Amino acid sequence: MENRIDVNIAGYALTVRTDRSEEHMARLAETLNGRVREIQKQGATTNYLNVIMLAAMELADEVLMFEERFKEKKDQIEALRREREDLKTQVDRRSRNLLTTLEKALE
Repeated sequence: MENRIDVNIAGYALTVRTDRSEEHMARLAETLNGRVREIQKQGATTNYLNVIMLAAMELADEVLMFEERFKEKKDQIEALRREREDLKTQVDRRSRNLLTTLEKALE
């Protein structure tokens, strides 16, 4: 169900149609507004649109960095899974060899 939620981004009222909760949208708006305030404090630009775009770019950069880190961790997990399977195969093979050796020794 799509909701119409009013948010305030950098002093501008915006109505958003979304499936997200009002609380979620408020958190998004506050996150963006926090970035806008940080950029404004730095005084890099006074153009409000530029400030908002810089804040959005910073947040998008964080998303991309998290995606890269997630992929790296996912790849590490997959490598560890393969290594575990290889070790399990080695243990199974060595166990069979040991049993064969013991059976021959007991004959």
